[in-house]
Amino acid sequence: MIRAALRLLLLCLAGPLVAQDAPLPADRYIVTRDVDFFGADRTALFDTSEAACKRACSADEACVGYTFNSRSNACFPKAAIRERQPYVGAISAVRIVTPAAAQRRAADAAARLTFLTDADIAAARDLADGIGARFAAGGRDLDAVVAAAMQRLGGGDILRGLGLVGTALALSDRGDLWALYAETSLRFTAQAERRRYGPQALPAAINAYLRAAGPAAEAAALERMAQALVRDGRGRDSIPALRLAVDTQPRADLSAALDDAIGKYGFRVVGDQVDSDSAAPRLCAEFSEQLAKAGVDYAPFVRLDAAGYAVVPEGTSLCIEGLAHGQRYNVTFRTGLPSASGDTLVRDVTLRAYMRDRSPAVRFPGRTFVLPRTADAAIPVDSVNVTDVALRLRRVSDRNLLRALQDGYFGRPLSTWQDRTFATELAQEVWTGTAEVAQILNRDVKTRLPLGEVLAAQPTGIYALSAAVPGADPYDDPAATQWFVLTDIGLATWAGTDGLTVAARSLASAAALEGAELQLISRANVVLGTARTGADGYARFPAGLTRGEGGAAPPLLVARHGAAPGAEDIAFLPLTDPAFDLSDRGVEGRAPAGPIDTFLATDRGAY
Repeated sequence: MIRAALRLLLLCLAGPLVAQDAPLPADRYIVTRDVDFFGADRTALFDTSEAACKRACSADEACVGYTFNSRSNACFPKAAIRERQPYVGAISAVRIVTPAAAQRRAADAAARLTFLTDADIAAARDLADGIGARFAAGGRDLDAVVAAAMQRLGGGDILRGLGLVGTALALSDRGDLWALYAETSLRFTAQAERRRYGPQALPAAINAYLRAAGPAAEAAALERMAQALVRDGRGRDSIPALRLAVDTQPRADLSAALDDAIGKYGFRVVGDQVDSDSAAPRLCAEFSEQLAKAGVDYAPFVRLDAAGYAVVPEGTSLCIEGLAHGQRYNVTFRTGLPSASGDTLVRDVTLRAYMRDRSPAVRFPGRTFVLPRTADAAIPVDSVNVTDVALRLRRVSDRNLLRALQDGYFGRPLSTWQDRTFATELAQEVWTGTAEVAQILNRDVKTRLPLGEVLAAQPTGIYALSAAVPGADPYDDPAATQWFVLTDIGLATWAGTDGLTVAARSLASAAALEGAELQLISRANVVLGTARTGADGYARFPAGLTRGEGGAAPPLLVARHGAAPGAEDIAFLPLTDPAFDLSDRGVEGRAPAGPIDTFLATDRGAY
């Protein structure tokens, strides 16, 4: 007797000898409260818990049930159940072993639920394992309990109905009742009840599928499973559940639910974008997920009645390039088109698009220009589908130059509100007019705008030329802006530990400019230092002037040349822009050395 008790105690502590990944519990218990199964004790275990008592019985093949005395914390596994006696505080349970055939069927069913995690299956097993303890069903009649549950649910008493369904499950462990338990768990509307009972819906639906008897029951369980997954914020996982349900039992309502789930959560086309204003128009379909960056040829999944097009994946977009303006296209993205995650398009999707002609547009190809004072001075402009452009020329004084740089106006296009501020506070309008440009339908056309006559009467300085499509809304289509400097002074700088070296030359003759006055301007618009170029065109600023911080930092160099005050030539050079890259002109210098660098020198002999 002592040896048997010790053996049961060890088994109780170790837990049941059953595979923890089995989809069904090895056994279940029908619990009766305040009843003692008198006699036929296998052994007696003291100072224990009901859970340990249950484990001890499950670990003993000969155990058919147990009585646990909650007053003394004593456990009595039973070899037989012969007599039932009332006893307040007793918890007795009848053990029902799960048949091996049921375990095999459940394992096969679980293998089909590939969209669920191991934790989902474990939660279903835990719910089934604990249902008997939650609902004491001993001595109840199954048919009467089911009838009472249906009456409660039909009358809207969901909470009591759920309890009765749980009692029926404790008695029978039937798959259809598990499906009803899942459905009932999803019916709660109050937030507190939804939070408490809603999470039981998914494990209950899994249990229903694992125990389903026939295709109809399997499809019903999968439908509840999909609803529970949506409730738990896993709408994407509801798609394979519904797809499996449709494959199991094709039904119109299941197909409709699957279509709805795919439309909400699946890999699908969520939009499209037509880019007809570019020189090479294209159509892009926007998908709900990332597409594969490499290793997938998407061309076979696109059907288009045209030739010479290319299919290009870009993130979540699949773009069709090589289309033509003025044409209508029907593009079909075919079933099976894969995402990066491996999900596929479940049905053909056709997009219809019209590649309209390009919108009229004007832009300048460059950022800034330096124009010499010559009669043939000109600036190029690019235009699309226009025959003339509206021009406006404005001059910026040298006093406003630093502010134009600091406020981000110089060298960039201006929005409508920036243009208004620029025109009223920083610049002076000196000329307006129009220019004729060539037009080739939907093609970029470059036109040379002659400015020699317009600039002939203008002093040297900084100018902004604006070009706009006549009649266009300035907010929707703001004017393009080209900045340029009208000057004969060409500046170059070299910064080093010894300071700043400046070279000034004539743009017309390339000769060195002697006597040019150079000013180093701080961020606070203060002249940090002044220098004059010598006969070689060079001038130098001490290193200390270039090392200022904050308002004392030097962002700008201004040069003046000429005898007459107010009429002298002027030029400037921002010192905060990146250095000019000459690497594409064959003067990039010596390549950086590797981990080992060797210098070799020969003697000075004659050979």
